Order: sequence, then structure tokens, then C-alpha cells
Amino acid sequence: MSALPPGESHLTGALRAIRAANSRAAGRTLAAMPALEPAFIAAGQWLARRSRVLGTLYWFAQEDLLRRLQRSGRRFRTLRVAGIDLFVDIDSGSGRMHYFYDEPYEPELSDMIRRLLRPGDVFLDVGANIGFFSVFAGRLVGASGHVVAFEPHPDALERCRAAIAVNDLTAVVEVVDAALAAESGTVRLFLSSDSVLSTTDPERSPARDHFTFDRAIEVRRITLDEWLAQRQDLLPRIRAIKIDVEGTELDVLEGMRNTMASCGAAAILCETEAGSAADRFLRDAGYQASYLDARLGVFGNYLYQRPDESGPVPATI
Repeated sequence: MSALPPGESHLTGALRAIRAANSRAAGRTLAAMPALEPAFIAAGQWLARRSRVLGTLYWFAQEDLLRRLQRSGRRFRTLRVAGIDLFVDIDSGSGRMHYFYDEPYEPELSDMIRRLLRPGDVFLDVGANIGFFSVFAGRLVGASGHVVAFEPHPDALERCRAAIAVNDLTAVVEVVDAALAAESGTVRLFLSSDSVLSTTDPERSPARDHFTFDRAIEVRRITLDEWLAQRQDLLPRIRAIKIDVEGTELDVLEGMRNTMASCGAAAILCETEAGSAADRFLRDAGYQASYLDARLGVFGNYLYQRPDESGPVPATI
């Protein structure tokens, strides 16, 4: 008889085996018959609301299905994001909870981006990751607009480009494989084996308590000011700049002083916290802040606008 893992009883081991078998059966069936997914999701949501045990079974069945979808490449499903239909990678933090639990990813930020952008606008996505907001913005600005997705993580870049392609937005969304910073050159980018999150400073990353940044690579870093100096045509149309860079927001802002001076009416959507160095930098530059997220806590997505140039701010803090 094979030895059990430390601390695991025969009953626990048997239950784990049953769970694994059920998950494999569900994943195999769903991968073969995608038309069953809506019924699986409806039943899974119903069970998860009523039983923690059954909810766990639902979760592990998803895990098996997602592993199969990774291999087949059929990871994208149509989701409605703030009223806009997108093909979203459901094997991601921005897609899984929405698809399997009807819990949209950062809905307040999506709603604000939709309120800000119009056809023909330019949207800069700094720290685009796998491209969820780049694709969403691309739908909003349309063929007459432009989106620039800045992302240094190689795996995230690959998934970002896939999302752009499957949404037929390659003519609208431009991908720049670089980290934005206060000065140009190269920088060590720290990666996590558990996700496609990355940071140039693990000590400042808000994800440091949840993910281990266990390896590093050298990547190109640039300033937004230098990059836009070569793309002057975009400046007058920049409507919003989103910044989500895992703790190094101030570095990005210091490298875009000229951009802020030239595009004073552009909104800045920044993931940070009240009183942070980035928050103080923007307030000192004349911006007012609105906290967008419904969840409690000072860390999250903030809207920064100069009221004298952008019109009234929805709600200041």
C-alpha cells in the first residue's frame, strides 16, 4: 500500500480521489461537448451558493476543463463587459470569475473607461497584462481611435496579442513590449510562477503577500514622454491613461511629466492607495481623485482628473 501524505486520513484520501475523478469526468465531457457549458455553469453556480463542498467540486471541475482548454487553445468565450461584448480568456483572473460565477472583473473601472472613451479617442494602457482593458478600450474607440498596450512580461504579451487578434483589433490596439519608468534603459522584471503578474520592485508590489516573485529577466524600459515624442500625432487625442504596474506607479508618473503637461484634460486611472507617493504626486500636480472600487479598503483603482480642464470629477476624496 502506498503511503498517504502526512496528516491525511484514508477517508480524506478517498474523498480527494473521488473529487479528482469527478473533476476529470466533467472536464473531459465539457471539452468534448462545449454546448453543455451553460448548463454546467448554471448548475455549478446554484450548487456553490448552497454548499461549500459542492462549490469546491464545481471549482475543481473548472480547473480540469481549463487545463484542457489551455492545450486546445479554445480559452476565449463571449462576455458582456459594461455593455460591450468581448471575447475574453476565461483561463485568467479577468475572465474566470465572470464566466463561471457571473462576477465581472473590476466592473467599476470598466464602467468608468466606458464613460470616458468615445470613437476616435486614444487610450494608453500601462501595464496591460493579458490585454483585457486594451481590448475593451479598443472596442470603444473603434477604427478611428487607437489603443497602446505597454507590457514587458513575455507570457502576458503573448496572451495580450492573442486577445487582440481574436477580437479582430490588430489595427486598433498597438502593443509595446517595454516597462514604463522614470528613465530609459533596461531593468530587472520579477516574475511569478503562479501568474502572469510582474513587477520591477517586489517590495513595493501589492501582490507580494499573495504571489512569490521567484525569477527575474532583463527587459527594456522607456519613459512615456520619450515614446510619445516619436508619436506626436497621438497627443491631442489621448483621453485616458490607465496605470497598473504593481507598485511602481510613481516611476511611471515621473517619466510622463511632459505628457501630463501636454494632455491636461486626459484622465489618469491608477491602481494605488490614498496617501501613496503616486497619489501625492498627482494631487500636487493639480489632479483630484475619485475612488472607483466598491470593495472596502484604501488600495484600488482611482480616477484622477484636473477639474479645471476635464470638467467635474464624479466624487472626490
